[in-house]
Amino acid sequence: MVGFVVTGHGSVSLGMLNALEIIAGPQDDVVAVPFHEKDAADFGGHLHEQIARMAAKTGHVVIFCDLVGGSPFNQAMLAAQDIDGVEVVAGMNLPMLLEATLERGASVGEVCDAAVEAGRTGVAHTRIPSADETADDLGEDGI
Repeated sequence: MVGFVVTGHGSVSLGMLNALEIIAGPQDDVVAVPFHEKDAADFGGHLHEQIARMAAKTGHVVIFCDLVGGSPFNQAMLAAQDIDGVEVVAGMNLPMLLEATLERGASVGEVCDAAVEAGRTGVAHTRIPSADETADDLGEDGI
């Protein structure tokens, strides 16, 4: 089984977990660990503790971070070096989290691959054609 730790700047992790549960229902083995500047000194230890606890419970953990190179990502990478069975995925979005929860019975590598693919395909630029445009003007997919 794969557990998840969702982290990021401010309350983004809490919001992502809340949105996930609105769509997919209550989630076991998913925890949000927000990073607030006022708690920066304690964040790394707290994140490491939550990851270790999840790894002990589920065997494998995927840490979803909001941004490559940010403090939550950097601390997640440090924890992944110390704790076996931990993977880090950055650039988190809601399609990614939804797919990960659907794939959690697969291997941790397959969960990560499926999540990243869903994250990519979940990003789109769409718009309504103006009065002088047709759907064909917007490209082959239209709206």
